[in-house]
Amino acid sequence: MPAESARVLHAQLHLLDRQLIDQADGHLAGKIDDVELDLGTDPPVVAALISGRERITARRIADIDTAVTISAEGLNLDYYDDWIEAHVVDKIPGASDATE
Repeated sequence: MPAESARVLHAQLHLLDRQLIDQADGHLAGKIDDVELDLGTDPPVVAALISGRERITARRIADIDTAVTISAEGLNLDYYDDWIEAHVVDKIPGASDATE
């Protein structure tokens, strides 16, 4: 059985605050807020990325470069954008046209 290729990543440098890109359409899907590690392995490996309220499992990660490309199907990565639009932006007089 061939050995899996591995990459050493420094979470603070290579993952945190990186832009998430939806692999399907290139849509900017958010930023990485936190990283979940599997500490049961040596060395620990990335188990999931956290963006807003969503946990993005490692199997959804397609590529890690200057941004992180993921399979975002079924994830609600726009929750906070939608909330801010509904509860803040739409309440500003004259701003209703700005979100269209």
